[in-house]
Amino acid sequence: MSNYYNMPKLPTEASPKVEIFVDDKAVMVPGDTNLLEALKAVGIETPHVCYHPYLPVSGNCRQCLVEQEGPRGRMLVISCYTPVTPGMKIYTPASSARVKNARKATQEFMLVNHPLDCPICDKAGECTLQENYMECGQNESRLRPEYGKNYHGNPAHQFVDAKGQVRGGKHVDLGPRVLLDEERCVQCDRCVRFMRSIAGSEQLQLAGRADHTYITTFPGEKLDHEYDLCVTDVCPVGAMTAKYFRFQKRVWLLSHTPTVSMDDSLGANIWLDHADGRIYRVMPRCNPEVNRSWLSNTSRLAFQEFDKNRLPSMELHKVTFGNGKIAIVAGGTCTMEDLAAMKMLKESLGDRAELFGGSLLKVTAPDGIAKSGDPCANRAGMKLMGFADVSELLKRASEFETLFTVNANLFGEDANAAKVLEKINTRVALTPFDDETAKKASIAIGVRHWSEVQGTMVNSLNIVQKLSACPVCPDEGLKAPYAVVAFLAGEKLESAADAFKKVTEYVPAFAGLSYDTIKSTGKLLEGGNA
Repeated sequence: MSNYYNMPKLPTEASPKVEIFVDDKAVMVPGDTNLLEALKAVGIETPHVCYHPYLPVSGNCRQCLVEQEGPRGRMLVISCYTPVTPGMKIYTPASSARVKNARKATQEFMLVNHPLDCPICDKAGECTLQENYMECGQNESRLRPEYGKNYHGNPAHQFVDAKGQVRGGKHVDLGPRVLLDEERCVQCDRCVRFMRSIAGSEQLQLAGRADHTYITTFPGEKLDHEYDLCVTDVCPVGAMTAKYFRFQKRVWLLSHTPTVSMDDSLGANIWLDHADGRIYRVMPRCNPEVNRSWLSNTSRLAFQEFDKNRLPSMELHKVTFGNGKIAIVAGGTCTMEDLAAMKMLKESLGDRAELFGGSLLKVTAPDGIAKSGDPCANRAGMKLMGFADVSELLKRASEFETLFTVNANLFGEDANAAKVLEKINTRVALTPFDDETAKKASIAIGVRHWSEVQGTMVNSLNIVQKLSACPVCPDEGLKAPYAVVAFLAGEKLESAADAFKKVTEYVPAFAGLSYDTIKSTGKLLEGGNA
């Protein structure tokens, strides 16, 4: 069983400041955290492999060594597990040859039996071993070629290569989404700690001892969990690899767009990694108050459908809404800017128009990791805007002559519940996809997907979060939903910034906010509970 200690206590704005001495210089650092985080807070980066700020401290890689002065003189300690104490005296490689040499030694031991796979490894370009090597290693190899490397791996998976070298297991199938390259594994046990402490399902474990240790699943079991792809994120080397991204694209050729996953009201922060006009992968974006560094498989793999079954762009014409009442319905992926435009449309139509919002998908319990269980991403924003829940529309469907939906695939979410809406004679759908609701519409107008627009949403923690437009729209003629809705209202919104100004007019809690004042991790609204 791997080492298991406490979760790291990370510094916050409220952390008390204490004075310590680093390389004989007095500095003020957060006093309620470990030394590694404290040094980082004052701009001193410490190399590490096994440490992760959102996993229990293991302390087995020994890369984060520093010297601490104590009653018996200066001793090497691991900074990831050493708590900050006032007045402590710490020495880094800047003043200590012993620390520099110790880090180089641990780096050399870690690399001595590591394969030279960098040219073909998916982790190349974002590999912790590469980064640490450039920072504190850069050793000339002292490996004697006649001995070769002692590769790690399950004895059952070992093989002899063309040079007669015994190799560890390659492309070991751990489960439906993850492949393991055993000989690249450095036994940091991050994946074990993630599955045990975060996922709550201990499907991975260290087997063997000493230099025969290797990562594996329990006998006859597979790695299969809603968050199992997170092990590929926390793996510091190229051992855990995602099947969907394996050998697809070099990471340094990818551009990264920060945005929010709109499949759940928690609004997990994500990166959309793209190149050549397409998204190659979705990665979690660290937000301590929302999803930390985690992302569900559902959110992560949803991008594979973003460019499929899309409606084309079309020349817009003013829609003449007939007599009778009009139900304007916002789907869960509508941004605050979309909601503001829908409110403008309601005002242009007068009292015969009513605003509804939500989803017919079932709300489930939060998983405590990166999903709230509510599939209506911007439900909190709809409440701020005064939208009634879509369930009210189902009860009163016979009152309306026109159904106008925006990003709301009601017939696809629950065909039986939505059947009552077929009583409404005229149905207009604004949607990125040629989905079930579009097929039942009198008029279906293609718009941009949430991954292709700039905007904001309010998550279940009452945090305003920003979406950024990823430049991968399959049809440049498509417009953002807010632009189309504003046009139908007889108004004009040139940009998301213009639409955001309308949001601030409609929602008092947004007063004084702008895209610039909302941080990358969001802005807690007054009265929030985050």
